[in-house]
Parts: sequence; C-alpha cells; structure tokens
Amino acid sequence: MTGPKSDLRWWLWGLAAFAVVIALSVSITLFGNGVTWGIGEHQAAGSAARVDEIQAQWRAGGVRNLAIVAMLGDLVFIGIYGWGSWRAGRSFMAMPGALGLLGVLIAASAVVFVLCDYTETVLQMIQLLRERGSDAMAGTAAAVRPIKSAAWVATFLGVLAALAIGRLGRPKLD
Repeated sequence: MTGPKSDLRWWLWGLAAFAVVIALSVSITLFGNGVTWGIGEHQAAGSAARVDEIQAQWRAGGVRNLAIVAMLGDLVFIGIYGWGSWRAGRSFMAMPGALGLLGVLIAASAVVFVLCDYTETVLQMIQLLRERGSDAMAGTAAAVRPIKSAAWVATFLGVLAALAIGRLGRPKLD
C-alpha cells in the first residue's frame, strides 16, 4: 500500500516558466543598445525618478516592448509557480511528520510569494505602460521585493527538502 504522493507537476511547469522569464529579462540588457539596467533594477528602483531613468534607457535602447513582454511573462510565471508551489505544499501536508510541517511552510510561502510578486509586477507594469514612474508604486514594489524573494526561496528549497526527506525516509526493500 502506498501513502500520499507529492504533486509537483505545476511546480515543475513553474520552474520552466521561470527560466523563460529569466531569459526574457536578461535579453533586455543583451539586446538593448547601451542598456545596462534590467528588470531587477526596475523592481528595486524605489522612486519615480529612478523608474523614469531606467525606462528612458530602455526606450533609447529600443527594448521597451521587450520589457513589457518580460513583465507579461512574469505575470504568467507568478500564477503557474505560485499555484504549483501551493499544490506541492498541500500534497506534502498530507504526509506524516516533518513532511507535513514542510508542506505547511511551502503552501504558506506560496501564498505570500503570489501576493507580493503580483503586487510588485503589476505596479511595475502600470508604471511602464504609463511611461512614468510613481514614488508610491515604486516604493511599494521595492518594499515587497525582499519578502517575495524570501517566499520564493522558501517554496523552492522547501520542495527540495521535502523531496530529500521523503526519499531518505523510505523504508529499504531487501
């Protein structure tokens, strides 16, 4: 008889989506003529003046539309990875001991990740589409960034830890 199984399909699709988003984000500085600031700098900008400076560089470098595509991709990634992390966490919650506790951590971190990353990315997208920074939006996006990052790390490492514990905890068959 077998116990509960981990549900990792959406989590894995989320990792694939993450790779696409990273590639899109990196391409801004690779393909932009003289562009040195990417999505990460835009996320951390913290002020309207800094957002305006970054976006002006993107426009001058010819990668504004690519930045929009990267942010749209980020919105898709957030949904897939967040859903996948939540499902993975819930599946581990059904398991005994440390796996159940890790499942709670993973599922809770997934909710925090989704809320913070959607907040950050939607505020970035609004500023990009308006072609004008906002101190309130930039400040909020920069403020939730470290929380989002910590929650992402908790989901990622949590799933890996749960898989390792599950693997090490299996009874050996002779």
